[in-house]
Formats: sequence, structure tokens, C-alpha cells
Amino acid sequence: LSFRAERLIASTRVMVDRLVTVFELAPDQVIRIPTGIDPQLWDGHDRPADRGPLIVSWGRVQYEKGFQVLARAMTTLRARVPHVSCVIAGRGSYLPELQTQIDVEGVSDLIALPGFLGDDELRSLVHRAGCVVIPSLYEPFGVVALEALAAGAPLIVARTGGLAELIVDTDAGLTFEPGNPDDLARVVEMVLSDSALAQRLTTNARHLIQTMYAWDAVASSIVDVYAEAISSRSVAT
Repeated sequence: LSFRAERLIASTRVMVDRLVTVFELAPDQVIRIPTGIDPQLWDGHDRPADRGPLIVSWGRVQYEKGFQVLARAMTTLRARVPHVSCVIAGRGSYLPELQTQIDVEGVSDLIALPGFLGDDELRSLVHRAGCVVIPSLYEPFGVVALEALAAGAPLIVARTGGLAELIVDTDAGLTFEPGNPDDLARVVEMVLSDSALAQRLTTNARHLIQTMYAWDAVASSIVDVYAEAISSRSVAT
């Protein structure tokens, strides 16, 4: 398979590496520019000053999304965080198994599975959350993470794939070992019991979104790539 390109754009480092390997491109031919988001859609003006010990997670309810890991973590958090509760929103083929596990773990009184939520309902829920958890066993990027960051909810993600790339070394969120409910419970307890930590994460998240993931920032990066490509071609000719 032959492929010729002066520049390619990919949204994650994982995709950059794959393109370089598969198409045998020079590393400087593939530019990473992440997927964007409109922060105004998630910036709630009616956000409460004090968030409660509510954990929110959402997405397609499939095994690889790791919601079962969050369910197991709730058994530990029950004893560590007073009045803790959790909402896992979404639909998917793994929903019956997840409900069964929640029942077996004895945390059905702590976890609500409302199914699909509309945008307004979901935003309102996230604005009240003490933290958002994305427990995926693997995630190539994670737009849900961007939505949580833009909504101002302290974010906790599994340290895998695009989620790790998004959060590691930013101080805009915390990570835990994928598939490890004890590690997840530890990090959730940290966020829900330390208001200064939660505030620092949300402040850094706001800056991260505005400078890297807002559509204006993404568009500016793309324009720069095109301008450089046009300039290089002009010089060559």
C-alpha cells in the first residue's frame, strides 16, 4: 500500500504513531491536533457553589467502558465518603449485566442507572457533581472527558489510551489504574474530601480547554498547519 502526503493531521498521539508506522511516514509529516469542543455549551451559570458527594459517569454502556469498575469502587466508597451517590447515564448492551453486578455488590441504593439523558439533563447533573469518573478499560480519545472539563467538574479518568494523553501532566484531572476499583476509590475519596484539590483541578481544566480544546484553539492550529504547508510548497517551486 503506497501513500503520499505532505502533511496529515491526527487527533491523538496513538493515531499519529499508527499513521507513521502503517504508511511509513516521517514523524514530522503527521501533526497532532486534538478534537475540539464548544465550552459554552457546558459552562453552567447556575452551577452550585458547593458540590455534593455525587459521582457522575456517562456513555455507551459496554464492557470496555469500565462502568463495572466504578460499581465495585462504590462498595469501598460507601464506608469512606458520607452520603456518597453515583449516577451512570447511558444505554448499551451491557446494561443488564451492570445492573446485576450493582445488585450483587449491594450498592443498588447508591447507584442510579437512568438510561439516556438529554443534553440539558446531563449538563445539569454534571454541574452538581462532586466529580466525573471515566473508568474506560480503553478509550482512543474521550470526548466525554472534554465535556466534563468544560463543565467544571473535577475529573477522574482511567490511565489509558487517549484519556491518559488528555490528562497526564496537566493537573487538570486525576488518573487511576484501569480496571482497579481500589485505586479508583482512593482517588475519588481524595477529590470528594479535599475542596482545595477539586478547585485546583477545575481551574486548570478551564485553562486547558480554552488553550487547547476550544474550537477557536483547534481552528488556529489547523490554519497554522495549512499555512506552513503552503509556504513549504511555495519555497519548493
